[in-house]
Amino acid sequence: MIIDANEMAAEYIKSFQDKSRIYFIEKYLSTFNASKGKKTPFHCFPRQKVFLETLAKVRNIVSIKPRQCGITTLTSAWATAQCVFASEDAPETILCVGNKLDLANQLITKIRDFLTQVPRWYWGEDYYSPDPKSDKNLKTIFIKDSKSELELFNGCKIVARSSGENAARGISAVSILILDEAGFIENGKAVYATCAACMASNPNSKTVMVSTPNGHDELYYNTYKQALSHENNFTAVQFRWYQDPRYNKNLKWFKKSKDSGDVKWISEPTIDSDGSIKYDEEHWEKMIHDGWTPRSPWYDEMCKSFNNDTMKIAQELDVSFQGSANNVVAPEFIEQQNNLNVREPLVDFKDPMNDETWFWKKPIEGHKYIIGVDPSRGVSADRTAIEIIDMDGKDENGFPIIEQVGEYVGKKLGDDIGAMVYQYANLYNQAYVVVDCTGGQGDALILTMIQLGYKNFYYEDANQKTYMVQNQVDKPMNFSNRLPGFHFQGNRYPVLANFAGMVRSNEFKIRSTRVTNELDTWIFEGETGRMNHQDGSHDDTICSLAMALFVMRYTFNKIEKTKLTDKAILNSYIMGGAIHANKMAKESLSITPNQGMPFYNERTLNKITPNGNSQGSCLWLLAGYH
Repeated sequence: MIIDANEMAAEYIKSFQDKSRIYFIEKYLSTFNASKGKKTPFHCFPRQKVFLETLAKVRNIVSIKPRQCGITTLTSAWATAQCVFASEDAPETILCVGNKLDLANQLITKIRDFLTQVPRWYWGEDYYSPDPKSDKNLKTIFIKDSKSELELFNGCKIVARSSGENAARGISAVSILILDEAGFIENGKAVYATCAACMASNPNSKTVMVSTPNGHDELYYNTYKQALSHENNFTAVQFRWYQDPRYNKNLKWFKKSKDSGDVKWISEPTIDSDGSIKYDEEHWEKMIHDGWTPRSPWYDEMCKSFNNDTMKIAQELDVSFQGSANNVVAPEFIEQQNNLNVREPLVDFKDPMNDETWFWKKPIEGHKYIIGVDPSRGVSADRTAIEIIDMDGKDENGFPIIEQVGEYVGKKLGDDIGAMVYQYANLYNQAYVVVDCTGGQGDALILTMIQLGYKNFYYEDANQKTYMVQNQVDKPMNFSNRLPGFHFQGNRYPVLANFAGMVRSNEFKIRSTRVTNELDTWIFEGETGRMNHQDGSHDDTICSLAMALFVMRYTFNKIEKTKLTDKAILNSYIMGGAIHANKMAKESLSITPNQGMPFYNERTLNKITPNGNSQGSCLWLLAGYH
C-alpha cells in the first residue's frame, strides 16, 4: 500500500503520462472473473491493449467484437481513468447511449464500481488522509449518484440514455460519446447526428462505437466499413474470439481439401495444463490467409448454446455482417476474398496528388494491364472509380493470377479524371483503357486523353477505331459518334454476371476493402432480380471492375491471340516473298480485327455485313501495310 507522499506523486505522474491508461487500469482496478467466481486484478490481454493504445492516439474509434469479449467493461475502465485524470478546468462529460436504457445503465454501473476502487489519495487531500479514522476517507466523491447519471466533485458527468431523438437532450459540451452495441440502435444515423451535435463545441471530443454485427444497419455497419476503407474519421479495431486467451485454449484449425473433400486438422501447442497457447496474432493471420478455420472447446460449446444456428454463430462469434439473402455474392465468398486476397495499399508507392488512389503493386515490365473507368455523373453521392488490373499477375508461388493492382475512388470529373487515367495508363505499360460511355459521362475524360496523345482504348465498334486512327494521321478529328468507350447499361447483366462468377471462383483477386464493402451491399433487387446496390450504398468499383474484366475475357484476350496469329501469317508471307520485306508494318496503326462482344442480334450483324455481304470483311488483315 502506498502511503508516502513522494510515492503517491510518482504514481500519479506515471499513471497520468500513460495516455492509454493501461498502467492505471491494471494497477488499481479489478473485475469479476467468472471462471474463479470472484474479483481479480484487471489484466488486459494484448488485443485489449491495442484498443486502448489506439484510443489514446485517435479521436474516434469503431470496434467490432464477438460476444463476451469484455469491451464494454474495458471501455468503462478507460472512462473511469479519464474522469480520474480530468482537470477541473476541463471536466469530462461522458454520454453513454444504448439501444435500450438498461444497456446504457450497465455502463454507469461499471463506471461507478471502478470509481469506488480508485485509491482515495488519487482524489486529493480533501478526500484522503493517512489516518484511517479520518472523515476525509468517508467523504463521497459523488455530487449526484443515480441509476442513469453520475456527477463527481471535480465536475465530471456520466449520463446514460437510450437511443432516440432525445438521446442528447439537455446535455451540452459532450467530451466522450460511447455507443454500446451500436449495430442494434434503431434510427442509428439520426441518433448519432443528434449526439454529434452536442460534441461540436469540443475540439478534443472522442467517440467510442462498439458492437457485434447486426446486418447492414445504417450507422454501425457503414461506419465500420468506411473506417476500414479510410473513408471517414474513425479508426477500426477488430476483435476475434481466438484473440481472447479465455476462449482460445486448446485452439485447433481445420481446412477442407477442395479436391478430395478430406478435412485436415492442426492443433496449436499448449503451454500449460489449462490448454493455454502462445499469443501470436501474426501466426493466426497467416493461418486464416491460408484458408484454415479456428475452433476451440469454448467455441464449440457456444455453437451448441446457439443451437448451431449458422446466422447467429456468424454474427455473435465470427463477427460477420450477414447480408441480405439476396446478396449477389454470398457472404462466404466475400469473406474468402477478405481473408485470402485483400491487402493494405503500398506505403512507398503513392500518387502524391490523390490520397484516394491506392496501389498494391508497382508496374512490372512486360505485364499487360487493363483499366476500367466508371465516371461520376457529378450528382449526389455518385463517385468516379478507376480500377487497374494486372492480366499477367503471379501469386507468391509463381502461379498465374488476375489481380487488382490499383484503384481510385473519388469525386473528380471530366478533364481531371482524363489526366489521371492518362498518367496511370502510361505508368502501367500503356494499359488498355475501357471507359463507360453510357450517357456521355465519359466523353470529357476520353477527349482529354486523346488530346494528350493516348491511343490504347477499347472501341465498341472496331470501325470507329480505324476512323479515329486515320483522322489522327491525316486530318483534324471529328469526334461525333466516333469516341471509344463501352456502353455498360446496355450490357449490364452479362458484364455483372461474369464479375460475380469470377469473384465466387476466386478467379479474380480483390485487393481493396472498398470493393468487398460494396459486395456486402450488392443485391438482387425487386422481382426482376436486377443486380444493384442497396439504398445508401455504392457499386462504382464493382461496375468498373466488371466492365474491365468482361472486356478482358471476351475482347482483349481474343485480340491479343489474333494479333499473334496474324503476325505469324504475315511474317510467313514476308519470308515467302508474298510481301516484300521493305513493306513493313506501321507501328502506329492497329491491325485489330472487327471483333465484337459476345452479344449479337440481327441488327448488329447486318450493320457489320449489310445484306449478308461479307466482302471486304477481312481487309483489316493488311491494314498498316503499304
